[in-house]
Amino acid sequence: MTWPFENDTSAITKKLAKKSLQSEKRRNLMVVIAVALAAFLICFTGIVATSLTQMQRNQVVDTYEAVWLGVEENDIETLKGLPEFERVGGYYMLGEELSEQGYHASYVYNDAEMMEIGRDQMKLLEGNLPQKANEVVVSEYFLSTYGNNAKIGDSVTLDTESFHGDYVVTGIMDSVNEKEANTCAIILSKAALTEWKGFDPAGYRAYVHFKNSDQLGEELITSYCREIAEEYQLPNPSMNNKYFAYASKSFDFLPIVGVIVIVLIGGYIVIQSIFRISINDKIRSYGQLRTIGATPKQIKRIVKREGRKLGSIGILVGTVLGVCCGFLLFSKGFNAVSYVVMVSLTLISSWIMVSISIRKPVKIAAGISPIEAVRFTPVQKDIRSRKKNIKLNPVSMGIANFKRDRKKTISIVASLSIGGILLMVVSSIVLVRSPEQIARLYFPDSDYKIYLQDLSEEMLVKGNPLNEELKQEVLSVDGVTDIIVARQSLHTSIKTDANQNSGICDTLTDQNYAMVEAALTEGTMPTDSHSIVIHDQIVAYFEDMGVGSTVKFSSMDGKQSIPVTISGVFSLSKMPVIFGHGRAHTDGSVFFAPKDLFYELYPEITTFDYSWSIVSNPKKAETVKAELKNIVAEHSNLALDEIDTAIAAEKSQNSAVFGSMQVLSWLVFLFGVINLINTTLSNQMSRKQENSVLRSIGLTQKQLCKMNICEGLCYAFFATLAILIVGFPISIVASREISIATFGGNVVPYKFPVLEMGLFILVLFGMELILSVWTIRRQKKQSLIEQMRAME
Repeated sequence: MTWPFENDTSAITKKLAKKSLQSEKRRNLMVVIAVALAAFLICFTGIVATSLTQMQRNQVVDTYEAVWLGVEENDIETLKGLPEFERVGGYYMLGEELSEQGYHASYVYNDAEMMEIGRDQMKLLEGNLPQKANEVVVSEYFLSTYGNNAKIGDSVTLDTESFHGDYVVTGIMDSVNEKEANTCAIILSKAALTEWKGFDPAGYRAYVHFKNSDQLGEELITSYCREIAEEYQLPNPSMNNKYFAYASKSFDFLPIVGVIVIVLIGGYIVIQSIFRISINDKIRSYGQLRTIGATPKQIKRIVKREGRKLGSIGILVGTVLGVCCGFLLFSKGFNAVSYVVMVSLTLISSWIMVSISIRKPVKIAAGISPIEAVRFTPVQKDIRSRKKNIKLNPVSMGIANFKRDRKKTISIVASLSIGGILLMVVSSIVLVRSPEQIARLYFPDSDYKIYLQDLSEEMLVKGNPLNEELKQEVLSVDGVTDIIVARQSLHTSIKTDANQNSGICDTLTDQNYAMVEAALTEGTMPTDSHSIVIHDQIVAYFEDMGVGSTVKFSSMDGKQSIPVTISGVFSLSKMPVIFGHGRAHTDGSVFFAPKDLFYELYPEITTFDYSWSIVSNPKKAETVKAELKNIVAEHSNLALDEIDTAIAAEKSQNSAVFGSMQVLSWLVFLFGVINLINTTLSNQMSRKQENSVLRSIGLTQKQLCKMNICEGLCYAFFATLAILIVGFPISIVASREISIATFGGNVVPYKFPVLEMGLFILVLFGMELILSVWTIRRQKKQSLIEQMRAME
């Protein structure tokens, strides 16, 4: 503010700042780029993170909270009549059948409500659901690949065992991942379903969505569903755990804070360096202003105005780019509140960065007296520290230039190193979490699994298709060498007086006993047939299901139950093998029990095999895969799980998370590039006269080029050294922790990211070499006399 007794000089300082900005276009461009890059990284990272969280929420919100398996059509109508449910969808999975054309047809029936609930997996783009037996809804992929680009009202040919002939297309849907799996989803009418030879009236599924579900907690929804099941004599429902995980999930700002800190440090180093170099170049101009009456306060105002104006332009450009890129890439995760929060956070943090970055240069500009400004020679301030008898040659002179301004050198090396350190850490973690190694958690002893789609006791009583006959058929496939029974399971429930939890229970076998025992967090392994171990998340939810508690171990329909004791609690994070099938792996084990308990509960069931691991010859992978698909297609209740599917899913996740982190590393590296380019151009201007004097006393153009190259390579060498000294130990520790968390406590040997770091170092040294050569060639455009006349 201006006091009443002061002269208001704001107009003068404003004009001087404007003239200064006009005279330093290179400096202005560098500052704007640096600030814009920082603002872009902060804004884009925040919007991507919030958008991904929002997309996860969108996948579960307004879909379903619970599902009843094995119900009849009249049960679905009963559920639709309950006032607490906003939407109830009916669904029937007929299974997959192999087509003569080579694709796998996945036949389902569902009603209109189910289409709304499952819109993320199967979205009806146009048309209507089928009503007649000869009508179907197919996907765009099916029509373009196998349906001769038919339209609504046209006929398509189905050539599978159960459904063969011409069918009228009544609707077209967009189905997920059909091309990758070569599996086409086909929706049939109820008329076609009831005429199907394998139709079971009790084979429907009912998906329910509560009214005001966002105001209801998991416990309340679960207890109400169980009351409904008891009142209407329905099986206990399976709860949508994904809904409860993401529907109320709050956004985690910790990763964003980490990115902001890294970006602010990089931006601070670069912006301060640019302004400090600029002020050193203009010290004499500030001294002249001081001699004609300018006060230190006015000098501060001039420099602050420059910094704030350039900062404002950069922040605005970077924020707009961040918002636009984030929206274009993740438009499905748009949330107005999140966008406003991230834009505000970007503006505030970027403005703080600019203000802090120019603070030191402002003090330097305002603190020098007119006499000091006239005598100021930045290139010679460390001459006294040099050795007296130095042997002059291009190499020693290049090293001397590298060491002449330590603050400038440190800022360049630091700004180049930050991106490299981040890239090394992220790349090391990616090597630990390679898609192939993660996939092996699900496929420890084979590349294929055959498992049951329906694990109900009804199906097991009728006859488990995983029998000796099927085993011999699979073993007869050329390339299959062995079959390992991976899991023997049953869908069961444990119940106390107040609580109940259901899930898949696996039998304890010679193969998994030691693994489960090692994963115990408390208690002991079962000592008799009436003891079980349970998942630690169940104990976290229900206090009356701890070690020593007695619970009723029962079938899903609750008709048969046996009192058992919970002897131990296990954690999946301590297991080197993850149980589950398909992309989601939602059918993992929540209980382990002795096999005798299974036979006591269901003496009429002869085999509880749930999943087989198919060991095969890798050289015959294509033949084995094709034959196994044919075998599975012949059985409506079987499904095939492949390691390639798990690898593809993990690659997709890696590319989304770690790929973006690697891109962030290279973008942070750009801070160092900007700093280096600015310093190189500044050195070219400030040393023009100095280099011309050296040329005049005999230094050749080739020697001058060597001197500049040597200086540039020093920056690259010390930046690489800093990356290795700081980044290597951090990478080892981070990789170890990720390995322990991912592989059940096992430590995977550390692998140095040779490819990523080799490319980074190549770019670093190549860029230094190019800049050095370009600097010398640019000086050639002026004659030696013109360079000697130039004022520093």
